[in-house]
Amino acid sequence: MNALPEHPEEESRERRPVRMCVLCCAMTDRPVVVSEVHANTGPGFNVYACPGCAPSFPPLPDVLTLLPPSRRAGGER
Repeated sequence: MNALPEHPEEESRERRPVRMCVLCCAMTDRPVVVSEVHANTGPGFNVYACPGCAPSFPPLPDVLTLLPPSRRAGGER
């Protein structure tokens, strides 16, 4: 087996992520995370938009501001 690639210059190029925009359904190689979906029973996932549609979404909230003040301070549950 030959472990070396046929074209070494291809290996040095950075591979860009490709995602589908949740709003316009276009494929983009510059995805922007516009939402995070959390799941109780397993891993969640991110929702992406293209740079043109991303400003249409509200900013992601800071998860620490969603907790009650007692949980943020490390108080009793």
